[in-house]
Formats: sequence, structure tokens, C-alpha cells
Amino acid sequence: MDAAYFELSFGLKDRRDQDALSKDEAVVLDAGIQLRGSIDLVEKDDAGRLRATDHKTGKVRAQRGDVIKKGEVLQPVLYALTIEKLFPKTEVKEGRLYYCTAAGDFAKIDIPLTEEARAAARLVAKTIGEAISTGFLPAAPAKDACRYCDYRSVCGPYEEIRTRRKSGERLKGLIELRRAK
Repeated sequence: MDAAYFELSFGLKDRRDQDALSKDEAVVLDAGIQLRGSIDLVEKDDAGRLRATDHKTGKVRAQRGDVIKKGEVLQPVLYALTIEKLFPKTEVKEGRLYYCTAAGDFAKIDIPLTEEARAAARLVAKTIGEAISTGFLPAAPAKDACRYCDYRSVCGPYEEIRTRRKSGERLKGLIELRRAK
């Protein structure tokens, strides 16, 4: 694949460092999510298909075969859907995480834009949308998530214990999302 666009932004007004094809308007995905942001790199293969690449500098958090990894890895799928909206006449092959440092062992995780990926985006939109519409946005960390969290000093060391007291029925959507591949 060859580099086609660098720092392709959408919905961001300051374009000093963005690609010339960046858009001022946010992108609204079919799943109902409105996005603003910047895709690090969009590549094009010999067949003209596109791939959205997000560069990471830390340790590898995703594995081959992940799609949204329990809602923890959203950028490859959401960015692939975004470039599909930005370039509607061009096939989008996949999204990619590229861990571009030694800390990430220069790993590349490709996530094809399949029906499974589209369904995962719809699940994310549904889960977040329902949480916002009902006003129920609980602190509900996954098991051991607090161990490495930067905000532990704010929440304290007992958030996982407090979460166990919350209604399982009200957390149903979040639990479903956390089962997603």
C-alpha cells in the first residue's frame, strides 16, 4: 500500500497540519455516530482500495482477530467507516493499528471492514446512545482496569468493588459491549 493522505481531518477547524482534502464538517456514520478527528494515515493499494491507519506509541493492546476488543479498540473500525463516507466511490479495505515504536514491537493489527465490523460499530453506537439518552453513565470498570488507569488517584482504589453493587440490569448494554470481539 502507498500513502495517500496524511493527517486527514474531519470536523476540525484548525487545518495547519492537516491534509489538503480534510473537511471542516464532522462525519456522520450510518451507525449514527458523529465523529470529529484526524486519521494519521490513509493508504491506497494497487486496486485503489483504502486503509485507515492509526499510529500508536505504547504497548500493543489489540490482538489479531480483534474487531473492537470489548469496546476498547474503536479507531480502526470507526476510521475505516469514516474514510468510506469521505470517499464514497472508493472501496475501503480495513482499518489498522500500527504500533510504531519499539515499545509496541512495531506490530501491525489489521481489522477488515466486514459486516462483523459494521455490526460492532452499530453496537457501540447503540450502547453509548442508550447510556446518554437515559442519563446512566456509570463508572463501571472492567476487571483489573483500574490497575493501570491514570485516573486512579481521582476515583480511589475501590471503584471495582463499588461497581459490583450496581444493578446488573442497568449495566446490560455495557456488559454486552464488553463481550464483543
